Amino acid sequence: MTLHHRQQQSLLSNSDTNNTDSYRSTDTEYNNSQADERVPETSHLSSTTETFFHIVCITAGTGILQLPYALKSGGWAGMAYIALAAAISAYTGKILVRCLYYKHGVRLQSYSEVAEAAFGPRGRLVVRTLKDVNLLGVVGIYIVLAGISIDSLVVGTPVEQFGERFWIAASAVVVWAAIVAARQIHDVFVLSIFGTLTTVVMVVIVIWLGVLDLEFMHARPPTKAIDIRMMPISLASICFSFGGNLNWPDLEASMKSPKKWSKALSLATTFIAFIYACVAAVGYGVYGGHVRSPIFLSLPSGIAVSIAKAMITAHVLLACPILLTAVFIEAERDLNISSNTLGVFKERLWRAVFRSLLMLVIALFALFVSDFSKIVPILGAVAASLVVFVIPYDLSVSTYSPDGRVFQVEYAQKAVDNSGTAIGLRVKGGVVLAVEKIKHSRLLVPNSNKRIMTAGKHIGVASAGWMSDTRHLVKRTRDEAHNYHDIYKTNAPAKIIAERMGMYVQAYTLYSAVRPFGVSTILACIDEDGPQLYMIEPSGQYVGYRGCAAGKGKQAAKTEIEKLNLEELTVREAVKEAARIIYAAHDDAKDKLFELELSWICEESNNLHTHVPQDVLDEAIEHAEKALDDDDEMEDDEE
Repeated sequence: MTLHHRQQQSLLSNSDTNNTDSYRSTDTEYNNSQADERVPETSHLSSTTETFFHIVCITAGTGILQLPYALKSGGWAGMAYIALAAAISAYTGKILVRCLYYKHGVRLQSYSEVAEAAFGPRGRLVVRTLKDVNLLGVVGIYIVLAGISIDSLVVGTPVEQFGERFWIAASAVVVWAAIVAARQIHDVFVLSIFGTLTTVVMVVIVIWLGVLDLEFMHARPPTKAIDIRMMPISLASICFSFGGNLNWPDLEASMKSPKKWSKALSLATTFIAFIYACVAAVGYGVYGGHVRSPIFLSLPSGIAVSIAKAMITAHVLLACPILLTAVFIEAERDLNISSNTLGVFKERLWRAVFRSLLMLVIALFALFVSDFSKIVPILGAVAASLVVFVIPYDLSVSTYSPDGRVFQVEYAQKAVDNSGTAIGLRVKGGVVLAVEKIKHSRLLVPNSNKRIMTAGKHIGVASAGWMSDTRHLVKRTRDEAHNYHDIYKTNAPAKIIAERMGMYVQAYTLYSAVRPFGVSTILACIDEDGPQLYMIEPSGQYVGYRGCAAGKGKQAAKTEIEKLNLEELTVREAVKEAARIIYAAHDDAKDKLFELELSWICEESNNLHTHVPQDVLDEAIEHAEKALDDDDEMEDDEE
């Protein structure tokens, strides 16, 4: 057996190493105006105004009371953190809703389903757990805070003797009554209005009392511009005050006009950032380094502070039913609790029973777990930070992570790496393509699942990755070649086709409403410049090669290709070497059946892309099997 060797030969073509410039395609941009048409049949009853109140009521909670203290930790730079956290929260909220529409004609129904589409069942489980822990924990804390606040407000009244636990239990009953009575988010619209109004009243009282208190101060306490050492604590406190993204899929689904979601979210987040900034600036500006958390502890006592406490107590109780809808709606969907399957009466009965049981568990934890109010904020802060600020990076194909990675593109490459091996060899007089087709069933008809296709008379395409994506890209390649021929009356050069396909593939890495192609394609051609070979990756990068490989056995195949003297190999020899390399790369998966597919473009095929004749294929397979046996015997002799 004669083999031609060249130590570590460069596989890149000298003239065809190419570009990865960014291109945008208007055809693939997410169009939120189509949301109404793409959402399944549901009851979209909430207006943009109602959605605005829902967002404000959910987000602007007790976190507002600790913002002056957050500025005390980080200095006046915390005002910039408020704007930054608001911008990030709004942006990730829009990304999340866009991800619901990643597949044309289908709307995912929850954050968890988006996670499953991106990461699989395990990803859904992780995100679902984080979401439920955060929301249920927050509701539990709100009930505890409401009970404690009510207990402090009734001091000196006949009901003072009831104690904190009674008021915590009473708060839980109020939340239970609201959540059992409400079926969907739009049913608690009145609660959102009152919740927002209580927040506004509380903010006005805090600002008013702070400004009045300033007049009686002989000297204003000192403040600082920035504290680098305490900056992380300040930023964490501010970011925690913008948690709310977990409810966004349900809020958007309840809208009459989902296309107005971005507008509603932007307006609500801007309003929240404004009232946050007002409370933070007044609290820190007036009390400086002496400010306490919550801000009520720094304000002069009196009827106004009591009213403010009553307002924030009312707010947290009104927000609880809205927060719980994100948990209940998804859980009831999974349990198939609906009028379509159970009928109206049974559906209402089972919904009431399910929600009552879950509220009972929350109430028992709030009443009898002594460290509940200490443990849950820590878990909630971690969960909220992940699901609001971190995970959307993984869900979105168009967003860089903090270390400069686009995870969805990397995951697309994983689909390629888990596929059968595909290689291409550009040799003297032609190009050879070879693919290892894993046979997942003995019932498959031979040659029915082709991974090497003809994209034009003189163009062949081999692939590693998702077969459905391959067919789509091959069709696009055919269209590009046909259009070029119609315009210029000549066959398209390989570089032009590779460039256009690279641009097309890269466009699918730019927008949140689409996913990258999970396939690497090897494009072979003979044009006026002779044999050409390109590989187009999921990122859209396209490069000219003398020899290339993709798929599970890529590294082993590349090692073998680098040993070949490709410039001296004939096409017939290249066919045998391609078969040998595929068999060698498959050697690590001996337990899996596979089928070898070979094609070429050369003088023997009249410079047209065709699969190799059966006799040539049989000869190549015989050569590959003999080479594999020789290698095994050599290893046995060495042992």
